[in-house]
Amino acid sequence: MTSFNEIIVTTVDLKQEYEVIGPVYFQVSNKGLFSSALSKLIKEYKEEIEIMKSTGSFSVEKMDWGFLYGEWSVGQNNFDKAFYIAVQELKKRAAFLGADAIVGMRQDIDLDTTDFQFFYLQMYGTAVKFR
Repeated sequence: MTSFNEIIVTTVDLKQEYEVIGPVYFQVSNKGLFSSALSKLIKEYKEEIEIMKSTGSFSVEKMDWGFLYGEWSVGQNNFDKAFYIAVQELKKRAAFLGADAIVGMRQDIDLDTTDFQFFYLQMYGTAVKFR
């Protein structure tokens, strides 16, 4: 069985022959009164995120000045983290299915700007097994 860290994730197709296993999907949000699914996952992936920050793989977190304009932050500093976590979670789901790769990966980010501002990230692709 392929380790989830070895799974290839691509937004396009692969030239290597494969067999389609099926779709994989993951969603996460920063919505929550005292904590969110995203904040719990950020704690789970804390070590990996710190390594990526130190290598410059993540953008530098900045103060979000949205409150000066009468708006609450939509969590822009968390987009990089949410994307990374979603890819890792997709890989875990694909590994569970016995996949070697995920092709045609897509993402959708929806913003909820009612009252407080939240975002929802959905990510999906097709899990495949190499022949």
